[in-house]
Amino acid sequence: MTINCLVIDDEPFAVNLLEEYISQVPYLHLQHKCYNALEALSYLKEAKPDLIFLDINMPHLSGMQLVSLLPPDQPFIFTTAYSEFAVDSYEKNAVDYLLKPITFERFLLAINKVVKSGATPAAAADPANSSRKLFLKTGKAIVQVEYDDVLLIEGLKDYVIFHTKEAKHVVYKRMKELEETLPAHFSRVHLSYIVNRHHIRRIEDNHVFVGTERIPVSEKYRDAFLSCINKGLL
Repeated sequence: MTINCLVIDDEPFAVNLLEEYISQVPYLHLQHKCYNALEALSYLKEAKPDLIFLDINMPHLSGMQLVSLLPPDQPFIFTTAYSEFAVDSYEKNAVDYLLKPITFERFLLAINKVVKSGATPAAAADPANSSRKLFLKTGKAIVQVEYDDVLLIEGLKDYVIFHTKEAKHVVYKRMKELEETLPAHFSRVHLSYIVNRHHIRRIEDNHVFVGTERIPVSEKYRDAFLSCINKGLL
């Protein structure tokens, strides 16, 4: 799977930053970069990128105006320094909305959303690969992890700990925000725990056993969790 990207922004620094981020993700490819919307319109007459990163506030023709001229099936992500455009961006059917300065962690979340949704032709063509991996920014390193290797996720205030088969990775992220990006086989069972149902050994006395861990199942999440379990119950 390769997602070909077009970057449109009148700020060279912003273009360079996105170019650097794209180069760090193996399945992303920078197809072209434009420094204003009129240049992009000319390019788009001959090319069809899988995904467009689009600034909103540009001279002559804004990003909002440009998307109105794009094919309705063209996936795009808005990038802007102005938070007040957020509501309008989703009304334009943007896949995501990145607020500058854009961190690599937030960029990866947007890309995971694109892949998970199958919004791009490349992602839709390879559904088996669409939710297999994610990137974790832990300390100064960026680690690629297979979803199937994640046993459970533990919340600790503003951090989460990914418990995998080989190691534990601490990431600066809130549980609620993370929960919305995970594949369907992950279940929230407690305020502090999300478990991968593929690795559950047994469920007993309001506890779920994953690997060597005994995780409590709280009343708030019990019904939804057991509903998922009952679908595969013999």
